[in-house]
Amino acid sequence: MRSVSILLLFFCCQTFAADWQPYPAELPQFDYSDSRLQEFWPQLNQGPGLPYPDETFLRDMMATYPQLAEYTLTLAHQPDAHPALQALLNDDLQPLAAASQQVWRLHYEGRFQQAYELGKQLGPAGAIPALYSKLMYAALIVQDKDTKLATFREAAAESERLLPLAPDYAFAEFGLAYAHARILELLDTSAATATGFLGDTQDAMANLQERYPQQALYPAMLGGLHAGVVERVGSFVGRITYGSTESRALAAFSRALELQNQLPVIYNEYVNALARLDEDKYHDSMITLLQQCVKLPVLSAEEALNRQVCANHLQQWQGAE
Repeated sequence: MRSVSILLLFFCCQTFAADWQPYPAELPQFDYSDSRLQEFWPQLNQGPGLPYPDETFLRDMMATYPQLAEYTLTLAHQPDAHPALQALLNDDLQPLAAASQQVWRLHYEGRFQQAYELGKQLGPAGAIPALYSKLMYAALIVQDKDTKLATFREAAAESERLLPLAPDYAFAEFGLAYAHARILELLDTSAATATGFLGDTQDAMANLQERYPQQALYPAMLGGLHAGVVERVGSFVGRITYGSTESRALAAFSRALELQNQLPVIYNEYVNALARLDEDKYHDSMITLLQQCVKLPVLSAEEALNRQVCANHLQQWQGAE
């Protein structure tokens, strides 16, 4: 009963940040209204490779995760429940599917705050993409280190409360591991070690990579974790303590690019990892990767922001030559 009360508080009484920064007006703008979201879904969702969130997808989720279904119906009975949730009481999943699609539409168009706020009103089905949007906002738009760290910590805490409802749902697992990885990057070595996140996060990424060997995001994130360990303690201690070496970081990114060479995020993560390993040693490789990244076509705000990060790095490092 206590866990139900905590989750009800999570969904029904949350507060939203009043100072979310907008998606930059000078970057490409995107329109996925009406049927365009479904039309472009395979290209938009190349990274996580999720099914289109239609009624069939939701019904399968409810059948696969009975705790998620039970809790979603608990929310639907609340007097202030979103109409899409209330429709579930008549076994009508179409409104929830349409609302969940709107969360993704807002995300891909760069309206991250709206995506988060709408998703949080839709129970677990909406909260998972809502938290993803919050994570991408923190990673790609927030510049202040303290704000970024606080936002990642909030998202991690929200993910931890949700995961028991769908304990082996890969996209939710990835969201929590991603939040932990970003938290680790922002902390000094002693604080990062004290979190206890590193071993679990590496294990989570390795497990996801094993379960879904065709998804490029998992080896890319694992490679970044290996590079972060090597940066802090070196390959020898990193290998003994966490199984992390420079060669394993490079191999992970090589695998990621073999799987997907059209996503700016892969290049962005790869360059960041090389800078952690040895910026001088890998300078030419980093420039080459950045030059490839800035030429990639982009189909969403998330991709445009990642490409812009590549462009900023390219200008910075070329200017230093």
